[in-house]
Amino acid sequence: MSVITAVRLTPVNVARSTGFVCGHVIVELDTDDGLLGIGEMSDLQHLPRFHPDVDDLTSTLQAMLIGADIWNTNRLTGLLAEAFPPAGTLYDKGAVIRCGVDIALWDLRGKATGRSVTSLLGGAVREALPVAYPIFRQRSEADVAANLEVVADRLAGGFSMFRIYVGGDLDLDEQFLRLLRERFAERIQIKSLDFSNLLDAPAAIRFIERTRDVDYALVEAPAYEGDIDGLAEVRRRTLIPVSEHIYDARSALRLASERAVDVFNVGLFALGGITPAQQVIAIAEAARLECLIGTTQELSIGTAAAAHLGLATVSARVAADPVGPLLYDGDVVTDPVTYREGRLTAPTGPGLGMTIDADRLLQASGPLRWDAGSGSVIDRVRVKP
Repeated sequence: MSVITAVRLTPVNVARSTGFVCGHVIVELDTDDGLLGIGEMSDLQHLPRFHPDVDDLTSTLQAMLIGADIWNTNRLTGLLAEAFPPAGTLYDKGAVIRCGVDIALWDLRGKATGRSVTSLLGGAVREALPVAYPIFRQRSEADVAANLEVVADRLAGGFSMFRIYVGGDLDLDEQFLRLLRERFAERIQIKSLDFSNLLDAPAAIRFIERTRDVDYALVEAPAYEGDIDGLAEVRRRTLIPVSEHIYDARSALRLASERAVDVFNVGLFALGGITPAQQVIAIAEAARLECLIGTTQELSIGTAAAAHLGLATVSARVAADPVGPLLYDGDVVTDPVTYREGRLTAPTGPGLGMTIDADRLLQASGPLRWDAGSGSVIDRVRVKP
């Protein structure tokens, strides 16, 4: 038996290559037999525009977790869900908190047994996880040109599959898609258009109908959040596979029962970690739906957790999304996760296979903050002067 003896949370701020700074919280759990489990509360810069009080959160988690057996999964999952209940939205910061702790617990269990998280999840069903690189929304003509260069750069670096954010300026979106296909032709694959729930279903359908010749495999969130009928209508009218983020098992059941989607987007940050993700994956497999491993663009700890889950999930046949370590200018581990030819591999070794670099952690640490005037930091591309 391994019992938790200490809980430490370290807020860190890491800049993306675009210059915007994103906040994360690194979780460390000590046990009475000398183990250290690590986790990550990832990318807290997404809306809503507030951060947790990290000192208060530390005290709360210490009261909940100290003295707990790391193998008492049912009790620990219940405690976390009770303290930070699901809010049923994509960027539920309670889910982000639960996710960081849950990942650290899986890391501890792996270290306690000398097994990887992939092994604890039943073993690998694939050697590596194909990943689609994200191209953020076009907000200006300059963004169109800059994003075309991003594609060229990533194509040269081994990525051939891309996920395109759309739904802001639809004319610019269409312009980019056509220039993308004209310039790169069949050298690239477009995995999806990600509408991010910005449009209603009729508007999404109209955009799909005018761009379907560009050739993409699926559409993501092509209706307002919570509009299950709208998702089903997009699927029926366009005959393009539809995916949507899953927030909890109940939403997964409803989407599956109403045949509103073809693919579950399983993001650990949205569900609260690996443990609740297993429930959603089981629903997908029972309904004969596919899964993709989603992202909020984590650092290497959170990305490693996603990689382990993806390698062990039979239904995760759709290319995954986590590329956070390629978007950030820094990290907090000794050896960041690696990508080869557009594929993410899970680190080797017990647990997550990650080790915190104390100097990097100290250098990145500091109070979580919002940059003045910023909202969500997605939809940004570095534009060359």
